[in-house]
Amino acid sequence: MPAIINHKICDQANACGGISVCPVGAFTYNEKTKRIEIDNNKCISCGACEKTCPIGAIGVAKTWEEFEELKKEIDNDPRSADDLFVDRFGGDVINEKTMINFKNLEKEISKSKVLMIEVFNDDSIMCLLKSIPYAEIMANTKYKKYVRCNVGDADLKKFGVKELPSLLLCEDGKIAKVVNGYYEEKDKEKLFKLMK
Repeated sequence: MPAIINHKICDQANACGGISVCPVGAFTYNEKTKRIEIDNNKCISCGACEKTCPIGAIGVAKTWEEFEELKKEIDNDPRSADDLFVDRFGGDVINEKTMINFKNLEKEISKSKVLMIEVFNDDSIMCLLKSIPYAEIMANTKYKKYVRCNVGDADLKKFGVKELPSLLLCEDGKIAKVVNGYYEEKDKEKLFKLMK
């Protein structure tokens, strides 16, 4: 029986757990379309993909009637990809214009009046749907501008970074505070409090 993806809430990450756990290779990432695809001719309805999806974007049907019900639910879901694909703390980079080069990190800090700098690496990227949009962070704190920096495996101890992703909260040309670690949507009030 077939599996289905709610592409309205799926962040289309090529590191999708559905791809890695599927025992028959029914899940693939299409480099051309930048989307996760399912070959339902291969799917054995084991449900491993459904269990691994942290946001419930994958459904597995036991019958074709169930599949049609799942499809109907997805069609009626009011959310859209536009709601999902905005820059979010800890999520994948959507707007490349927010990116700075690691070589310019100290320069960016020194010239800032009030600025958030997210430092991250590819291993720290989390699901977009669970991540807090930057627009919401800026609406609830004094920080009205942000940039992002992929630091790879650089040593960030001199910046006070212990865990990625982290936010460097910069004021008057120096780091005023470091918020270490990821905060997801359900923890946003805690993050806002830390940033005040």
